[in-house]
Amino acid sequence: MIKVAVCDDAPEITGNIEETLRAFDSALFDVAVFFSADALISSLQKQRYNFFVLDIELPISSGIDIAKAIREQDLNVPIVFLTNYVEYMEDVFQVQTFDYILKPITKEKFFPVLKKVIKYLELDDDYFSFSHRKKTYHLKLSDIICFEKQRRNVIIHDKKQQYQVIMSTSELLGKLNDNFVQVHTSYVINTKFIKEIGAGYIILSETSTSMEVPVSRKFRNIAREQIIMQMRSKL
Repeated sequence: MIKVAVCDDAPEITGNIEETLRAFDSALFDVAVFFSADALISSLQKQRYNFFVLDIELPISSGIDIAKAIREQDLNVPIVFLTNYVEYMEDVFQVQTFDYILKPITKEKFFPVLKKVIKYLELDDDYFSFSHRKKTYHLKLSDIICFEKQRRNVIIHDKKQQYQVIMSTSELLGKLNDNFVQVHTSYVINTKFIKEIGAGYIILSETSTSMEVPVSRKFRNIAREQIIMQMRSKL
């Protein structure tokens, strides 16, 4: 289910949006409705949404203000703006807007945008998403060299930098594709970065940097089989 936050000070508009979302797919969306910018911004402290539908013209704070607060936590989540005026377009694209819709809201206008949002969100299969210190990150799986488990923490070794998140091993493995193989209780590696395989170790390499990862007896046989299968699939 896709969690969507809708913010407009007019109940007839939010009701129309909810009705249109149900018409698109009655079971796909979990909708949270807000009638002020402050209410939605406050909810961001304890709730995560998959995308937002925001009216630009709101009393006191505007939809742009909400978008700025959203972007402090998540740079990639889709934001769709509602507006009566085309002249707002320069402002909305300064906050990495996904799309905008001119009022009134109709199925003909909204359905194509929803299809784009769904297609975009389905790309999550190729991304590793996690939250840390109230910020959400979306890393390309192809850029992650390996994951290192340290008690409850997971250290993410990316091509550019390292990240840290609290996550169980089972939860971690459930977010990964077939390119990733667990070789040790503390290590899950991306097979595309393998440079050398030894009796009890694997060397992962990215351009000028490399790291040696231990391979434990527990995972040695199954890991070797999975790695061979991945290498064969790329031939």
